[in-house]
Amino acid sequence: MTSTAPAALSPPAPLDLLDPRLRALCDAYLGAGKVPGASVAIVAADQRYHHAHGVKHAGGTEPVTAATGFDIASCSKAFVSATIASLVADGLAAWDDPLARWVPEFELYDPAVTAEVRLRDVCANRLGLPRAGFTEYGFKPTVPVERILRGLRHTAPIHLLRDRFTYVNAGHTAAALAAGRITGLGFLPTLRQRLLEPLGMQGTSGGLAARTELPDQAGWHVRDGDEVVPIEPTFSDYHLGSGAIVVCDLDALQWLRLHLNGGLVDGRQVLPREALLETHRPHAVAVPGKDILSLFPPDARMGAYALGWAVSDLEGNPLLCHSGGDLGVTSLTLLLPRSGIGIAVYANAASNGVLPLAHALAATLLGLRPRDWLAHYKAAAAAMAPPRTPEPEAGALPGLELSACAGTYSHPADGDLVIEAGATALRGHWPDGHRMAFEARPLGGHRFAIHFSELPTRLTTVGFCMEFVAADDAAAEAVLHIAPGVTRVFKRRLAVPSSS
Repeated sequence: MTSTAPAALSPPAPLDLLDPRLRALCDAYLGAGKVPGASVAIVAADQRYHHAHGVKHAGGTEPVTAATGFDIASCSKAFVSATIASLVADGLAAWDDPLARWVPEFELYDPAVTAEVRLRDVCANRLGLPRAGFTEYGFKPTVPVERILRGLRHTAPIHLLRDRFTYVNAGHTAAALAAGRITGLGFLPTLRQRLLEPLGMQGTSGGLAARTELPDQAGWHVRDGDEVVPIEPTFSDYHLGSGAIVVCDLDALQWLRLHLNGGLVDGRQVLPREALLETHRPHAVAVPGKDILSLFPPDARMGAYALGWAVSDLEGNPLLCHSGGDLGVTSLTLLLPRSGIGIAVYANAASNGVLPLAHALAATLLGLRPRDWLAHYKAAAAAMAPPRTPEPEAGALPGLELSACAGTYSHPADGDLVIEAGATALRGHWPDGHRMAFEARPLGGHRFAIHFSELPTRLTTVGFCMEFVAADDAAAEAVLHIAPGVTRVFKRRLAVPSSS
């Protein structure tokens, strides 16, 4: 790995110089999604192109530029795997090293399984765990990462280790922690030293450091009905690795070139070719049309997860991609290695327009048949959606008095759940959860529909319900139903008075 500093990055060319149809696609898809601002980076034949859409903050006038940073959420995972690939190439670690060698806090449901987990397993999303609890759905930014990793032992698996792909953010967080401990520098300095600085990526940071290191950043927004609402960005180190990297499109173009050119950028071998290609190879089987839609096109011929990348195809064209979505941002990185095309779309809002836009751009450059990609993905999302929790019916009678459900419940990983009884519904919150206050409305019997009350959670977390298990005319357990077959059981610890 060379340490010679690269020359300053020159401005990229406008999209019109690549294909005049592309800018119209960007404006159409992002406009339909009411995205305040977005940055679109495209590499084709190792040439750099960029399009800036809109403004950094809704209601403001400051335009997005190629230097504006966007939180790329789960697109961060590929940065972790590339960092570890660099360490492996230099003989400082091996992909099949036990994770416990570097991260003893990481604990699964069985000590024997924990001892078997390798660096490769966490980056390949093949731990067999479901998405459950605040390890996935939102601790407060101040919660230490060690608590999250130890808490994994309280999540039951849905598949055996290495059996197939399941999506678990905490695995990549553990991988980033391992990378930082291997060098002794911490993850972000290790990433900078090995990848960002050699690539000239000066507009990239992550976690808490990104708040102060990158003054030029886009805001976070959600769409509440017809209104686009700004929300406070989240800066935290507890999920650095699984997310939390902030990147501008000048840097994104270098990142795309790195992957498309086998680690060679501007005549400099930043990462050995074989080391980089290992992160692109399939490691865990996935099923298009069943697994995460933004990772695997529903009509793809195959699906697998590599190391921080999803592997599939776009109408027969080999495809590497990763999506990212946090409470107020959306991103998608897409590589078509056979065609030398890379696309990164970063948006400053939670939006369903980013995924179809990236595929519309790719299809146009590949010369594929025209398609309404927004309609295509809306139909696919509807077909894959789990059954929704029924809406409470007027007069639905709870099987328990509301006051009998009031109390403090606890889960060993997620902490306390506080429930209060109102006149017609329950109110609750998780003290350690991030924007997770809710109202629980009777569905009849012991079941209640959960309606989160804070933005953006009430828009992005839907379909949850809660069921109380009674003992001696009072609730002994509160069972949170997250997805079909995925629950979280909170046991009563302390009763609290009802309120009206």
